[in-house]
Amino acid sequence: MKKKILIVEDEPAIVELLRIVLVRAGYDVYTCQSGRDAIAMMKQVMPHLVILDVMLPGLDGASIVRIMHEDEILSSTPVIVSSALLESEKMFMPYPQVKGFCAKPFVLKDFIAKVKRAIGD
Repeated sequence: MKKKILIVEDEPAIVELLRIVLVRAGYDVYTCQSGRDAIAMMKQVMPHLVILDVMLPGLDGASIVRIMHEDEILSSTPVIVSSALLESEKMFMPYPQVKGFCAKPFVLKDFIAKVKRAIGD
């Protein structure tokens, strides 16, 4: 069975790029473009990994990770945070489910390596 990855990102071009790269790497990929819908989508899909943008409409990435951390079902779901703001990485350090940080623009080889490490492949 393929592992499931949920991309939570509001920029359509980035969603499509990551979707293509992850599908080629052998993963089932789901997408969500709003922070407001992210938690419900996670509970519906039960992904093995979440790729989470920091700046999102509705709820930002830090709020989503905080909610995940306090949720019995989602607290063990690994997360890779993505952002163009390198300083935002510090916000996520207290949360053990955050397994990596990817700066935008992406270096795809590094991105896939982080995904494989976070998901256990």
